Amino acid sequence: MQLDDAIQAVRTFHEKTASPIADHPRLLPGGKDRAEALARQLLAIKAEIRADGDDLLLQRAAMVIEELAEWLQAHADGELVAAADAWADRAYVLFGDAVAAGLPAAALFAEVHRSNMTKEPVAGGSGKARKGPGYLPPDLGTILVADAHA
Repeated sequence: MQLDDAIQAVRTFHEKTASPIADHPRLLPGGKDRAEALARQLLAIKAEIRADGDDLLLQRAAMVIEELAEWLQAHADGELVAAADAWADRAYVLFGDAVAAGLPAAALFAEVHRSNMTKEPVAGGSGKARKGPGYLPPDLGTILVADAHA
């Protein structure tokens, strides 16, 4: 699955659940003061992570926390370019997690999308979905086993 295909899949889910969809780059609406405070809290958590050279899990967690803090701070500062950079960095770190863990990212994403599309929108246009009677959970184990034997 190509990245554009994944974005279109998420857009389709957003359409189904009445979640926000923007037609042009923009900052997300929200409380700038709260975003800035949370960014500071996340950076404090990142600083507390004592990942030595062998603790790949904590090293990667520190990276994702830092990039999330930058995303929030960019919104607090009203900086669209910085927000775009932080989004791209977060995506890059998440893809790196898949690479570091040997995960078949495209297949896992496609299966989660298939499952998400069986959820039902929550009434009221909240952008949320719920697991209704037609919900089919993702079968990630089968994908992991198949990939391990490929």
